Amino acid sequence: MLILNRVPTTSRVLSCLAYLSILFLPVILPLIIWIADRQDRYVVRHAKLAFWSQIFPALYVLIALLMFFIMGASGVAQIRTAGGWIFGILTIIALLISLLLYIYNLAMAVGVLIKRQ
Repeated sequence: MLILNRVPTTSRVLSCLAYLSILFLPVILPLIIWIADRQDRYVVRHAKLAFWSQIFPALYVLIALLMFFIMGASGVAQIRTAGGWIFGILTIIALLISLLLYIYNLAMAVGVLIKRQ
């Protein structure tokens, strides 16, 4: 376990930036930080968490779109009608998950800066 009082300020700032990147460069910046700073376990741990919490909604939306296009391309009228409802429900779920992960990333960024994480 890492001792929080001994974590350098630069590690905290990089970890915070990994989480705050959801505002300006999601998925890409945590990946860059994760690859670039492999020596600092603290930064790597937070960059991984930020990366996975930011890529999950993107993967979910991609899967929902694929399901929608597959169902729409099937040509059956009932499936196309049901596909609209299914896509709407999946979209609402994706938006809720995205909102929760957005709040999570902001809370983790603050937690890293005030030495709670």
